[in-house]
Parts: sequence; C-alpha cells; structure tokens
Amino acid sequence: MQGLSLPDGYDLRMFDELDGTNAEALRMDCPHGLVIVAREQSAGRGRLQRTWFSAPGNLYATICVELKDAHAAGQLAFVSALAVLETVSKFAPQATFSVKWPNDILYAGQKLSGILIEAGNTGGFAIGIGINLSRQPPENQVRFPATTLEAVLGQKVQQEAVIELLCQEFDLWFRRWQAEGFEPLKDAWLASAFGIGDTIVATTGNGQVKGRFKGLDEDGTLILADEKGKRHFVTAGDVFFPERNE
Repeated sequence: MQGLSLPDGYDLRMFDELDGTNAEALRMDCPHGLVIVAREQSAGRGRLQRTWFSAPGNLYATICVELKDAHAAGQLAFVSALAVLETVSKFAPQATFSVKWPNDILYAGQKLSGILIEAGNTGGFAIGIGINLSRQPPENQVRFPATTLEAVLGQKVQQEAVIELLCQEFDLWFRRWQAEGFEPLKDAWLASAFGIGDTIVATTGNGQVKGRFKGLDEDGTLILADEKGKRHFVTAGDVFFPERNE
C-alpha cells in the first residue's frame, strides 16, 4: 500500500483480516481522515445487523469523518454513494451505474456496493463501504441479485487503485458538501437514481408504505406518492421495486 496518492490528512491502515472495518474504526474513535481497509472480514455487517459477504477479493473499507453538525449526518449516505458511483464509473466508463436510495450502487439492477454508516462515541462517524470487485455473494445469501466490478469491466481490478480513487472521490464530494450544502449532491444523486417514477414499497419501523418514487426533499428524505396522491416521507428503511420483481 506504499505510494498511494491519498488526500491530505488521510491516514490509511491496512489489515489482512478484521472482524469488521467499521468495528475497528469505532474502537479507534473515528478520527477524521482515518481509513481502515481489510482484505477479509470475519464478521462483516450490513444494515440491521445483516451479514455482509466478506471473502477475500473485494474491497472492505471504512472512511472516518467528523462533523460540526451531527444533525446532517444522514446526508453522509449521499456523499459516500456519489464517491462510490464516481469511482466505479471511472473504472468502467462504458457502463451505466445507478444508485438505489439511499446509497446502494447498482449495475443493470444488480448490487455492486453497499454502505453502512455508524456514529462513534466521540463525534466521529464510520462510513463502511463494501464493493464487490471480484467476488459476489451466493444467491442464497443475498436479498437482491449481485454483480462484481470485474464482471462489468471484463478484466481484473487492483484493490490499491480502487482505494486510492475512492478516497479522492470521497474527499471531493465531502468538501463540496461542506462548502455548497446538499443541493448539488441531491442533483447529482437524482441524475443517477434507480427507479424514479417507479412504484416503491418502503419498509420502515412503522410498517410499509407503497407509492411512486417522486424524488428527494431538501435533506435527502425519500418522497413517495400513494395512489390517492398523498405524499409520504421516508427517512430510513428498506425499499423494494415490485414492478421490477425485486
């Protein structure tokens, strides 16, 4: 990992194996700019404590940030999603990737990357990023179809190159968010959004909401319009696209 060109202030720590990169970052109190990468995870996690497929050959990384306004932490989902979107798009410029609310990256409707954001105890945030580079989880272990960057690209991808570009793209989007607010991120996210106008079923802590995907509000909340035209606002949850047989 020597010689990687990382943004100023970024501190890369590389491990052969960890229980999870987010877990390690949280143990270190998530100082701004810390980047944890593991070649393999023994207890990788996704949202809602779901197991994250973590065999060698993929990218498992956590980027740590500190925020002046913790109330805006939800928008980190869009910062990180755009960073991953730009990274994979530059590796495979002939391909068209999309982002599924709030931060899954898809190719042809198949999941390529997922993100898990967790708050530390001292004000930092751990942004866990998993990208399928060469291996995808078995079909019986996933809720959505998956693919890999190498399958999209048709050739091998060097993990080091992905780490370098990912950190650069994350830093660019993070700085833009801090300088210009959420609006430019919202516009960029919507330009690559998966399923605008489609019917969505959103599963939240209060049950299910079904409606047409209308867009995002000013802070990234998902807007759905039901069959009567009533708008529903979803701040967190799983989304499914029944018309696409998800």
